[in-house]
Amino acid sequence: MKASVKALLNQIIDHAGLFPPARLPMADALRTYLRDKESAPTAWMLGRFVCPAARLGELAAHAREYDNAALLRLTVLGQPGAPASDVMSQILADIRAIDEFRTGWTNGPLIDTYEVALPAYQALERSTVQTVQALLADAGLDGFLEIPRTPGWQSGFQTTCRALAGSQLGLKLRTGGLGADAFPDESAVAYFIHQCQLARVPWKATAGLHHPRRHWDQSLQVWHHGFLNVFGAGLLAAVHPLTQEDIAAILSDREARYFRFDDDGFAWKHWTCPTARIENLRTTSATTFGSCSFEEPCADLRAMGLL
Repeated sequence: MKASVKALLNQIIDHAGLFPPARLPMADALRTYLRDKESAPTAWMLGRFVCPAARLGELAAHAREYDNAALLRLTVLGQPGAPASDVMSQILADIRAIDEFRTGWTNGPLIDTYEVALPAYQALERSTVQTVQALLADAGLDGFLEIPRTPGWQSGFQTTCRALAGSQLGLKLRTGGLGADAFPDESAVAYFIHQCQLARVPWKATAGLHHPRRHWDQSLQVWHHGFLNVFGAGLLAAVHPLTQEDIAAILSDREARYFRFDDDGFAWKHWTCPTARIENLRTTSATTFGSCSFEEPCADLRAMGLL
């Protein structure tokens, strides 16, 4: 395996088996995660287990049955649907649920990340960012805020990125879902990546990224983004002054021959990212993506000869 592949894919997939379209029962999702984390040849690619705050009690009951529960590393999803006026109280309630989950373990799971979907989009102010960051820092949590792609979301996005610049918070983009309208086009994803990069804001993605390469979904009549396209574009945007149009070109490329990996780095056409930079950027810029399947992305990568 090329060193750049290992750097790019290290702990990149967060296990979201509880969510559609898999919708695994808690017992099955946890068993699958711990099995893969302990013994799968691709365990090094597996990141955190994604669990809603409202289901932490259910997770704890199952996790206490396992001797290897210490392998469980969690990102907790905040409770959805709170109006803007209740977001802070929602975050506090979620932190209380996290604190309750953490009690009573001798050598138990690690919760180190929290994600919350914001209500109908409005630009974030610096004071709001500082308040959220302080709450999460006190709880020992990194945080990602999901921006809903409601009409006009791009109009205040630069303000949001500037407010987040220099903080310990990142942004999350939903890249798919159960319907065609849940899939942003390459222009929207390129805009998200470009603005995050300009403000040096870390980001992650979720949904619709089961496959490495961009592909057409015949049943939904929509293009799915490839996770190699998305994260390759993010890495290259961090080391080169790419325009939004450049990023969109990488996202829309279906030609595997233009994506090159060797021990020295990753390249798309004439743009390159050294392996050492990939390792750093995977923690500071293009971080992880959630997938309800772990085996499916791994199988595709094996078929491409990358694993």
